[in-house]
Amino acid sequence: MQLRWRSLAPVLLAILFLIVSSAFLSAQKLPEIDAYGGVSYVRFDTPPLGFTSDSNLVGFAASITAPHLYQALGLTINADGDYGSPLKVYNFILGPQLTGERGRFRYFGNLLFGKAETMVTINQPTRSEITSVGRAVALGGGLDMKLSRHHLAVRLFDVDYVYSKTFNSVQNNLRVSGGLVYEFGRK
Repeated sequence: MQLRWRSLAPVLLAILFLIVSSAFLSAQKLPEIDAYGGVSYVRFDTPPLGFTSDSNLVGFAASITAPHLYQALGLTINADGDYGSPLKVYNFILGPQLTGERGRFRYFGNLLFGKAETMVTINQPTRSEITSVGRAVALGGGLDMKLSRHHLAVRLFDVDYVYSKTFNSVQNNLRVSGGLVYEFGRK
């Protein structure tokens, strides 16, 4: 079964709708929502796939987080894609996040679960790549620094250990990302 990224858009919109509408149904203020976009680097564990060494992949990372659904506990939805010859790796993961703040800094830790998709380019006349979809689990955290009073922050780092299982083999990967965060609903 191949993961179709376009089919995940309705799921993302439904989850975002539930987060936003829950505030209106309970007569509370609109919850905080952080939208993050940035670049990522993955040290991908390719020897289980038959490669001689790990692969260095570079790509994008994006997430939507409701950091304070219940005190310091929130929910984050993360998608990333990383590329390097001959690999393309995608993860779509979501789960709980704990968030704390100190001055201009916001630190967080999360445990995310979802799907991983790995594509390997091959040189065969009948097909150009093979794809495998499996599960993914990420454990990590990061640090944001508020840039201004106008809802903008920079994600200094987000480091995750990502366990994935594709092509019937386990990959133990390290993912590091950084970028910009726009904070909706914050005062």
